[in-house]
Amino acid sequence: MDKTRWLNQKETDTWLALWAVSSWMPTRLDEQLKADNEMNLHDYFTLAQVSLADDGRLSMTELACRTQMSPSRLSHVVGRLEKRGLVERNPDEQDRRTNIASVTPEGWDFLDNAAPGHVERVREIVFDPLTKEEAEQFGVLLQKILKKLDPPALPRA
Repeated sequence: MDKTRWLNQKETDTWLALWAVSSWMPTRLDEQLKADNEMNLHDYFTLAQVSLADDGRLSMTELACRTQMSPSRLSHVVGRLEKRGLVERNPDEQDRRTNIASVTPEGWDFLDNAAPGHVERVREIVFDPLTKEEAEQFGVLLQKILKKLDPPALPRA
């Protein structure tokens, strides 16, 4: 007896659209960031996550959770940001085994310049095609799916 709950055609179409959006969204955001700021999306998202933390400081462990990166990959990303002078890593004053990433003044300046173009691109892709009511409902629906996925909590901007 088959107990598989197969998707009907509308569900299949929805699933494939979600897959396409989740695949193409990072590509389009990455294109804008590279063209306007010479930075890829992973580096920008990492810098943004540190900037959203209290005082622009975040442990590397917490940053790995928020960015869904392995410690090794995150170390490479933060290394690139350090080379550009946008973040710095220092041992935690309370626990010297823990490294803290913090946004430098140059990093804050970079974000001040890069964020408007990035936000505009997000708005063009995600919100402009929707009515205000659709955008609100979309947010509610995404939160329901996100709750089911049970990821670590991201900070509120």
